[in-house]
Amino acid sequence: MIILRKNRKLLFIVGGVVAILVVAIVVIVLIIGKSNAQESVDEPLNLEELEINFGKIFSNNENEYIKTLYHIEEEKSGKYRIQADIPYVNTGSAVDNEINKEIYDIFVQKMLSIYNESKTYSIVSINYATSIDDNILSLAIHCVLKEGVNAQRTIVKTYNFNLQDKQLMKITDVVPENKREEIQQQINKKIQVAIKKENTIIEQGYKVYRRNPESSIYILENATEFFVKDGIVYIIYSYGNSSFTSEMDLIIDKIKT
Repeated sequence: MIILRKNRKLLFIVGGVVAILVVAIVVIVLIIGKSNAQESVDEPLNLEELEINFGKIFSNNENEYIKTLYHIEEEKSGKYRIQADIPYVNTGSAVDNEINKEIYDIFVQKMLSIYNESKTYSIVSINYATSIDDNILSLAIHCVLKEGVNAQRTIVKTYNFNLQDKQLMKITDVVPENKREEIQQQINKKIQVAIKKENTIIEQGYKVYRRNPESSIYILENATEFFVKDGIVYIIYSYGNSSFTSEMDLIIDKIKT
């Protein structure tokens, strides 16, 4: 009887210790899981840093679908200075020819016209960025162009391709519906701030590129130039695409958590 009582008491002690350990482990797991969940949901983007470093993404990084077709570094005294890395897209789909033709028409033709016909000193610099984010293949081409006395232009052209569906993607294919209102508000605020700065500069007697707040380009669904990397979308308003200016607005936000 004494031995039985001792064994029973020992079992109660061991069982109690095990129960305490199990509860402690569960509590620790829950705390860690909650902490990780909060970090993934609540950690804000450093928008200022991302915008400052935007130019650094154009490092001519190749991947299995995009390679450098032309690498050119050439200078001729009094005529031009050319630095260009021109990408070539090969996804094995029907849209490859469409993309590559447009790249040729916009960037290679301009480079050739400067090379062969420039009558005033011109500078052209072309670089690109690529990213594969889940099934999204993104390509962004960045061109800085200075022709004679004309104002410098910054041109940005982007292509976003769904590797699964083999189709080019629109901004609404990339931005989930529950994020669209938030990003639209960011666009509106960004343009309002930019216009306020423009007006201040104009009042001081300087000429600046003027945005049109009524333009339909600022409706999110109409955004044509965007780049996706690491779950973040960069919506790019590069006004040099159609005007002699290097003015640009960037809207940056998470599209994944």
